[in-house]
This record gives sequence, C-alpha cells and structure tokens, in this order.
Amino acid sequence: MKIGFLPFYVDYYEGICASFPAEKLANARRCADALAVYGEVCWDGELIQDRDQAAETGRSLCEQEVDCAVVFTSIAVFGGISFAALEELDVPILIWNAQQIQSVGPDYSTEEIVRNTVQIGTQALANTLMRHGRWFRVVTGYEQSARTAEELRRFFGAIKAVHAVRKARLLAIGAGFPMMTDIVIDEEALKRDLGTTVIHITAQELTRRYEETPATALDHARIEELSADEAQRSARLSHVLQSLVEEHHADAGTLNCHGEVCLQNPAIGITACYALGEQNSQGRPFACTGDLPTAIAMLIMKVLSGVALYTEVQVMDEARGAIVIANSGEGEEAIRRRNTESVVRGNASFTGCHGKGASFSYPLEPDPATLVSFTPSPCGARPYRLIVAEGHILDDVLPGAGGVAGYFMFSDEDFHGAYTRWMEAGAVHHAATSLGHWTRELKTIAELLNIDYVEV
Repeated sequence: MKIGFLPFYVDYYEGICASFPAEKLANARRCADALAVYGEVCWDGELIQDRDQAAETGRSLCEQEVDCAVVFTSIAVFGGISFAALEELDVPILIWNAQQIQSVGPDYSTEEIVRNTVQIGTQALANTLMRHGRWFRVVTGYEQSARTAEELRRFFGAIKAVHAVRKARLLAIGAGFPMMTDIVIDEEALKRDLGTTVIHITAQELTRRYEETPATALDHARIEELSADEAQRSARLSHVLQSLVEEHHADAGTLNCHGEVCLQNPAIGITACYALGEQNSQGRPFACTGDLPTAIAMLIMKVLSGVALYTEVQVMDEARGAIVIANSGEGEEAIRRRNTESVVRGNASFTGCHGKGASFSYPLEPDPATLVSFTPSPCGARPYRLIVAEGHILDDVLPGAGGVAGYFMFSDEDFHGAYTRWMEAGAVHHAATSLGHWTRELKTIAELLNIDYVEV
C-alpha cells in the first residue's frame, strides 16, 4: 500500500519561537516512521509551507498513484494551503492530529500554546474538506500513545480491505448450488462496480487436475473417524486447490463440493472442507456452495481483522439468548479456542461416493465478535449491501456439532429483535464471523466502496 504523506508548516509564528521549523520537521519524521509500519510512505522529506508547493506535491502523489493520503498539520496551518494538495488527489484522506504532549502544566505559556496548535490546522482542513464534500477521517491523540497506534492500525486495515476488494481475484470452482438464490451474484456488474474479478474452474477441470495429482498423506496431528483413503483423498484435493490458487493468483474464492463437483464425482467423492480450511488459514478465505458474496465478506474481514470463519447463521437458543453459528468443518485457525486442539475428523454432515471428507473440528474462542454478510442489492439505492452485527461468542460449546461451531450473542439486549433485523436486512444465510468489534471500520469500507451499510 502506498501512503501519501503531507506534513504542513507555516513560518507565520517563528517570531514566537525560532526553533519551530526544526521541531516540526522532527515531528513529521517521527510520524512518517510510524506510518511506514502500514505501507510505503511517499514523502520527499520536506515540510510543505505554501499553496504552490502543496499543489505540486498533490500532483506528484497523483502520479505515484497512492492509495490514501495522510495529512499532518504540524502547526496552525491555514486551510487553503493544506487543501491545495488535496484538490486533485482523489483518494481516502486521513488527518492525523498527532498531539505532541499528553497534559498541560500550570506554566503553559504563549509559546507552548502556539507550539501545540496541530489541532487548529486539523480543524481548518476538516472544515474545508466538509465544505467540498470530500471523504476524510481524523485520528486524534498523543502521537506516541497505544491508542493512537490502534486507531492508525484500524484505519489502514479498512483502506487495505477496500483495496483488496477492488483488486481481488476470486476463484469459483464448479457451478453454484442449484436454487440457492441468495448466493447468486452478477459477475459483470461486480467487476464494473467494485473491480473484483471472478475466474471460473469447471468441475471437469477440477477432476482432471485431481487425477493428475499424486496421492499424498494428510498431515495433521490429530485425525479421528477418517479412513486412510478418505484422508488421502482430502489431502489430494487440498493440493489441487493450492495449485489452482497459485496458478491463478487468487485472493479468495468458493468451491462448491456438493453434487457432481466433488461429493458425487467418481474421481473425488468426498467433501472439500479440509481444503477450504487450509486456504483460509493461509490468508485466502474460501466459501462453499459457490457463495461468492460470502467469499467477499470473508475477504474483507480477513484483511481487516485476520479472522474470517465461514458460518451458517442458525437456530435461536432462547434460554441462552444466542444463536448457533456453525459450518461443516471449513476451518479458521485464528478463531480456534486457545488451549484446545485442532482435530480433523470425518465430515459429520455429508457423505460422498467415496466416504467422508476431512473436516476441522474445534470450539470457538469466547470473545467479542462480529457477523458480516455481503450481498447484491440491485433494486436498492446502492448495488451492494454490507450487513453487520456486533456481539460476542459464548463460552458454551457444541461438542456434537461435528464441525466448527459455537453460540453468538448479539450486543443488542433485544435478542429476537436483533435476529429479526439481521434477516430483514436481507443477509445471505452464510456469513463471515470474525473476532473483535469492527462496525466503525466496516462503515468506512462501505462508504469507500459506495455500498449500503446496515448495522443490526
């Protein structure tokens, strides 16, 4: 990711303190070093001090095709100067109000007041951007605090997720599940609206690749209720998916292992849950059933948070005030409960013509969590919708579920109302489940992708 860094300064206040230029350049360098954690910082090493220099710098960042711009007004910079750099720069903007002190003492002087006017420049630019209808966010706080670092991390996570969607190459293996209308997506419109590309692999091509792949052993510490042949077939299918992902430079995707694609395919004959879980744990989220919308939701959450479990949103447990979230064994190591073992066992839900495929099985980490659904909304105000619910995963487990499962409790105390709103928003029956609360960042992502946002 390329980050355009725009540190501004004016010499208007040097009569108060002659050391301001050196101080502010040092401040800017510290900020640039902090930003380098998140991407390539595009900056010439100089403070921007007038409108012409600002406009020239903005044009340079346009030519460098930066993904976002970070503005640091090191002192009370006039809005006309800082805005000049942004007039032609059509990228997400972050104003970093990087305060240099944590507290104000009794001897706070006029010089100190002027020295600490970062927020004046921030407010001047924020007002100007608002007047021009420009999108921006502000991170404000002591420059070196842990809170500031977390705010920056979350902002750049959102920008990376937007970039990931726009540049994504999704692999779709086999036809979608018949009659499953909520997973259908117009791929030409998806490319036009969001930039996402879909690459198709037919069931016939998958079969050919499978037959050409040598038999291999399943490498996992604990395997249960799985024959040697079922384990070998699962490992072989996982190798095939890995080779397809590498060949097509896929970022995410879907493999519908039902029907003739895998389960009833005489050559393969087992589920693909193990293969999908392996890809997910490598950072490439895969959904089942041909569900590209949920693959996009998973990609967003994987980039944003590092955690994206493919789940069905299932039955209500009225005694607990929670819903069951579960899958058939498509793993996600990042959500496995700490101090529990990852088990691979025969799929408890589906049996193919050669038996059960390998599936992951373990309880979920009891933590704050977020459910996310992405869906086309062609008759809505915007062509796509992001549906989001915050809550937490309960400590209770479902040992008999056979796959990866747990209980999700909505943050809203109105349990029935929250689940009703989730359904009425038009969520796909699959969702991406992530750890942590991400509504603010997901709203940012929706705004930047120009898609509808519904928070349950």
